[in-house]
Amino acid sequence: MELRSCLRSPLKLPITLTSEHKEIHCIVRDFGMGGTFVEVENSNLVIGSTTKINFSLYQDNGEKEHLLHATIAHSSADGLGLSFSQPDTGSFRTLQELLKYTKKQNLH
Repeated sequence: MELRSCLRSPLKLPITLTSEHKEIHCIVRDFGMGGTFVEVENSNLVIGSTTKINFSLYQDNGEKEHLLHATIAHSSADGLGLSFSQPDTGSFRTLQELLKYTKKQNLH
């Protein structure tokens, strides 16, 4: 049984992981306030290493870029589990809004 600090909700969102001068384009499968699972093959990222998560969202005033810092928590054949660390205030608020939206859509 996998232990998580926060509940996760399904979400499909294209993102870019940046780690040690390497960019990897992948898709978020689910996310919560504490972390996310991304679908990616052969990333070669090591458990415990840090990465940056870059993504953009369309908001009231147009498209906005967001950046989160994360640690690779686990790896599997279909992706990576990431644990968020040090989210900036704006991205943290965006995650809260996304979580509210996905909960409404999934009738949580």
